[in-house]
Amino acid sequence: MAELNDKVALNFLEIINQQFQVSCYLKKVVDLDQPSPYPNVKRYNLPGNLNNPDTKFAPYFISDTVIEGFESVTISSSVNNILTLHKLFESLVRKCRQVLREGTDFTVNDSFKKRVDFIISVSDLGNEVIWLEPYYLNASQKFGFLIGFHFNKAEGQPFNKAVQQKSLSLGPDGRENINFYADIYKKLQLFIGYYKPRLFPLEEGTDLRTTFGELTSKHLEAKKYIFNNNRVETSQFQGIKKHGPLIRMADNSLICFMYRPEDKPFSYELFHALKGDKFGTFPGMEAMFSFSLGREHVTGLPLADYSPETIAAAITQLKEIAGDRPTLPLLLIPWSRMECTPEENDAYYRIKHQFLSKGLPTQFVSLQRMRARDGLKWSISNIGLGAFSKLGGLPWKLQPRHEKCLIIGIGQAHRKQDDGTISRYFAYSVLTDSSGLYDSIKILSKSEQQDTYLNGLTENIKGVINSMAAKYDKFVIHTPFKLRSEEVEALKAGLVNVGGKEIVVIKFNEHSKYFGFALENNSKVPFESSCVPLGRRQYLVWFEGLQYHNPTVRHRIARPMNVEFIHFSAEELSSSDEISYLQDAINLSGANWRGFNAKTSPVSVYYAKIIADYIGHFDKLGLPEIDIENMPPWFL
Repeated sequence: MAELNDKVALNFLEIINQQFQVSCYLKKVVDLDQPSPYPNVKRYNLPGNLNNPDTKFAPYFISDTVIEGFESVTISSSVNNILTLHKLFESLVRKCRQVLREGTDFTVNDSFKKRVDFIISVSDLGNEVIWLEPYYLNASQKFGFLIGFHFNKAEGQPFNKAVQQKSLSLGPDGRENINFYADIYKKLQLFIGYYKPRLFPLEEGTDLRTTFGELTSKHLEAKKYIFNNNRVETSQFQGIKKHGPLIRMADNSLICFMYRPEDKPFSYELFHALKGDKFGTFPGMEAMFSFSLGREHVTGLPLADYSPETIAAAITQLKEIAGDRPTLPLLLIPWSRMECTPEENDAYYRIKHQFLSKGLPTQFVSLQRMRARDGLKWSISNIGLGAFSKLGGLPWKLQPRHEKCLIIGIGQAHRKQDDGTISRYFAYSVLTDSSGLYDSIKILSKSEQQDTYLNGLTENIKGVINSMAAKYDKFVIHTPFKLRSEEVEALKAGLVNVGGKEIVVIKFNEHSKYFGFALENNSKVPFESSCVPLGRRQYLVWFEGLQYHNPTVRHRIARPMNVEFIHFSAEELSSSDEISYLQDAINLSGANWRGFNAKTSPVSVYYAKIIADYIGHFDKLGLPEIDIENMPPWFL
């Protein structure tokens, strides 16, 4: 790990006096098996003798209001953190109702999150919201409030460019918002300046600091990419340009341009861009990937339209032309995935499915992007990289921290009803090694019955590990945050008594409540690979950020990832062990072959998310299941 240590200001405002008091009404639970006979009353564990905090804890019924038979008590904030957070939430809601208008100035989220949303701007597009949530920061052992910005899109409002601008992901010019962090920081500061004097202190002794608490950031090592002849570079693009790809694709590979007759000029433009004749941003497929675009490697097929019948005929014709050659259809489509009608979106997935059902990955290029100013100029290198990878080439791998280590990314594509219930369960795994080389996709479990699905999950994760045990010494499972508790427990059950291998399970949440700022930078963006310990085996990690050699923000930097270690087979996992597994996760974010510098999350998590999107849409459209296991990385 690098020696650099910087401070990151967490989106956390701590309470100034940590030794405050909380008041409630309580009654000791006599029958431990008895459910609460009181509405809106929960159980909390408190010292059996409230006058002696060192006595053994016992369960109590706790009420916020007077109930006959309950005793009024005042206890220290440190006795039970969960109870204290509950009381802070109740105090915040009570204060808001005293000085603000509920429904107009604020709303109460009394579900799992326990937040208050403050409405700071209203438009036809939706509401800009600043939220506050009581929180105990384990890293500093301090109570306080997390604070964040969110845009709530109005019901029925399509997700378009204007919504993305309100969400701050796009700037006023409609391009990526390079001021994303600074804009959020500014909104939070304005809110604190206006609302803090009106709301705090909530009760006596619960005043709030107005500055974010800074935590020391650990810096993970910079990614090192390996190319042809094991040459190592720190840049993906320059590495391939100088040394060539790690593994070339087959010499007999074929790219087939497919287009409407009226779009043929655009196919020529795309062809010449891929050859490297058009833009200085991309020297061409031959210079980068050792693959010429001569007549032996390129063909074209016009499409009358994008109907299933036309696509089916084109596939048949292409199969006759290509035979057994590795083949990539490259389709020009007249709509953009970012701004398209529901019908166009469905057409995209139907076309994808038609090709995949015949074992053909595809590459789509939007004519809207090609028509846009500089659109193709900045995307052509990524189009070329995607085509190369889908045809079986390996552009690069990473220098891993752990050798002989398999990364198992868990994905899920459950079918949900309108009421949120699940009518079909589907989980799969994306296998890569710790250097980022894609191995395969394995179906873990699918069933319409939850018990059958969970049993399959347990057995099949065990089967994946046993089948790979001769090749790998370590197994690291990357799970998405949305995996439910019973699914996590089924996974853990499958890890018991698996060949004595070292097994670690890590949960990733890319949409967490945590955020952070580098206050010394005008951009407020922390450096890439910054890693902030939050306590209890949780970290906040920047998979992309400022570069030390060039601290200028050139695109929107993604939110940090909340990473949590939830299982490990060893008796103890040290802090240095956790950092080493985080290092491999950082490395895996550089293994994304969908584009150069696409480093927002580990491919184990990112690829699983993309595959889930495809499977979910195929299922929604009623399309038959396809064999997703035995293909090159078609999802790129």
